[in-house]
Amino acid sequence: MTKVAILWHMHQPFYEDLVTGEHILPWVRLHALKDYYGMIALLREFPTVRLTFNLVPSLVVQLEAFAEDRAKDRSLDLSLKPAAELTDDDGSSWRTSSTRSARG
Repeated sequence: MTKVAILWHMHQPFYEDLVTGEHILPWVRLHALKDYYGMIALLREFPTVRLTFNLVPSLVVQLEAFAEDRAKDRSLDLSLKPAAELTDDDGSSWRTSSTRSARG
């Protein structure tokens, strides 16, 4: 019998601006919603598969901040704001955030 070790290494840089407390890029929140849970949920289809998830400390700290509603995420705040309430400054913030995200 062949045995294979599977290790999924999860990492994200520390995106929180320590001065403002704002997460400058949305990747931790977005990956948590669309990837991290899905990877674990996939294991339900393969109950005999055993694997290891390695989460780096900077990722754990940020995930906990989002889970405990302590994280500030400008991208999320803007996306939840009704269009009629958006200001010119909001549009400028969104463009700046989108440009930073596209480079990441």
